[in-house]
Amino acid sequence: MLKNDTQLEAQWLQRLQQNDEQALAAIMRKYYTALYNYGARFTNDDALVKDCVQEVFISLWQRRENAAAILSPRYYLLRAVKNKVLKSLHQHNSKTSFMEAEDAYDFLQEFSVEKLIIDKQMSEEQATILRKTLSQLSKRQHELIYLKFYQHLDHAQIAGLMNLSRQSVYNLLHETIQKLRNLWQAEIFPPAP
Repeated sequence: MLKNDTQLEAQWLQRLQQNDEQALAAIMRKYYTALYNYGARFTNDDALVKDCVQEVFISLWQRRENAAAILSPRYYLLRAVKNKVLKSLHQHNSKTSFMEAEDAYDFLQEFSVEKLIIDKQMSEEQATILRKTLSQLSKRQHELIYLKFYQHLDHAQIAGLMNLSRQSVYNLLHETIQKLRNLWQAEIFPPAP
């Protein structure tokens, strides 16, 4: 994130603390799409995700007197949306505990292979191999890739969102990249029959 973005966000949070509704509107404009897209990774229930994102913004407004304590609005809001969506899903399926629900959720990530094709000028065959390779990652690995490379969060923020230690994030990221590398190699250079 650019330094100017950080300064602008700090100004928004300060103005929010002073009951400035325009500051809340600016935060909503900046983050709504990212929050919705992240929430939609946990469920296909579009209405539930929209409700959860709206509730997070309402909660931010209700707790605006503490807004200056938020160090990273992106992280804070992503965390709040994840918690709100998982809690809502748990309430709909009360047979599992919240902790079990958090471990059992489906992280619905569809990586934009088309964008990768354009960016890397890959052939359709390579895109098919990439799609197959990505499909072999676990739900946690999909979430990690999404948070690291699509939301640009740092390791500490990812650890907080995924309820992992910072070292576990490093380990899981290393393991995920290694797995992708090995799967890619196996697809490109299959063993001789």
